[in-house]
Amino acid sequence: MSEPTSPSAVHDVETGAASAPPDAAASGAHTRAPWSPRSSGTPAFRPRTPGAARDRVRAAEPVSRPARDGAGRVLVTGGTGFIGSSLARRLRAQGRPVRVLSLVATPAERRNADALEAAGVEVVEGSVADRRLHPRALADVAVVHHVAAMMREADVPDRVFWDVNVGATQDLARASRENGVRRFVYCSTMGVTGEVRGRPVDETAPYHPNNIYARTKAAAEEWILGEARAGFAATAVRPADVYGPGDQRLVKLFRMIQKGRFVTLGDGRGRRHMIYIDDLLDGMLAAETEPRALGEAFLLAGPAPVALRDLTALIAGELGVRPPRLRLPYRPVWFAAAVVEAACRPFGVQPPIYPRRVDFFAHDYEFQTGKARSVLGFAPRVDVAEGVRRTIAAYREEGSLA
Repeated sequence: MSEPTSPSAVHDVETGAASAPPDAAASGAHTRAPWSPRSSGTPAFRPRTPGAARDRVRAAEPVSRPARDGAGRVLVTGGTGFIGSSLARRLRAQGRPVRVLSLVATPAERRNADALEAAGVEVVEGSVADRRLHPRALADVAVVHHVAAMMREADVPDRVFWDVNVGATQDLARASRENGVRRFVYCSTMGVTGEVRGRPVDETAPYHPNNIYARTKAAAEEWILGEARAGFAATAVRPADVYGPGDQRLVKLFRMIQKGRFVTLGDGRGRRHMIYIDDLLDGMLAAETEPRALGEAFLLAGPAPVALRDLTALIAGELGVRPPRLRLPYRPVWFAAAVVEAACRPFGVQPPIYPRRVDFFAHDYEFQTGKARSVLGFAPRVDVAEGVRRTIAAYREEGSLA
């Protein structure tokens, strides 16, 4: 929901795990992609209208060789982050052999890595952008869930987003095909279509990403689905705002509300369509096994959207405090954030506030999940009220909330 705040960091998983930039690795971490020459700028993403021709394409017969390991080992990239570690635990609980490829650079990542290893998960420490790790990570793997990504940061060059989110995805997919992986599930984002106001969004909406993170995720998704049309056994999922036990981003929002320090920018009427982590995992696992999912992209969202002011009131009620009352006008704060970001950029300093963070208060969107329901049998069960209750209970149990 909110954006990570670690300074001068590259995020290797969607939940904000920090790592060293890929350039810190030895040369040859991954191949140069045709759209990303390192000696020049980064390409502009050319949005296309997917329509039935792309999002409802019938995939060709997969050309990937059968996996060598009959046990069906699963690789989860970004596996020490929120989504990745939750998925790895679910898979392990099902009795499946699991390996994660992920950075272990923060206390939260270390805790997740230790818990996964205790559960019998093999942890390969490192960045997905380091191509040298791919052979080890993919050994005897039948299924790949590619969750790792460079998250939104204000002081990271655009080329790093292209290197990690697109170049590393291409390298991993090619290596997966070569190693006989039978299914590749790409974790994309709801942001590939940008913000569409006034109507619910489904998978036929055109690509219209509005920031570097979404542009690179859209480019990677389009490439993956193009490979699927050529026979690669791949599927893409587009999670809505993910929350639940283990999420270290939303805990900041909960703490501010508990302490009476949360300030709403604007009127708080903008809707957010969230998905509880357990429901997301159900959708991701269905995408892995459903034959009709090959070559398709699926939006995964919860039962219904919720206005920001209603969400904060729900959280306050569960915490036993008064709902947030402090408000500031949105637009002046956005312009001030733009000035601060511009002033910090020449010095390579992470600004305390920047436009993408302020945009949190302007979001207003709703997603249709009919395609996932029809094809995957996706049926989200946890509404926002129940999800908030479970999340607060988990935060209190781990000591993140009083």
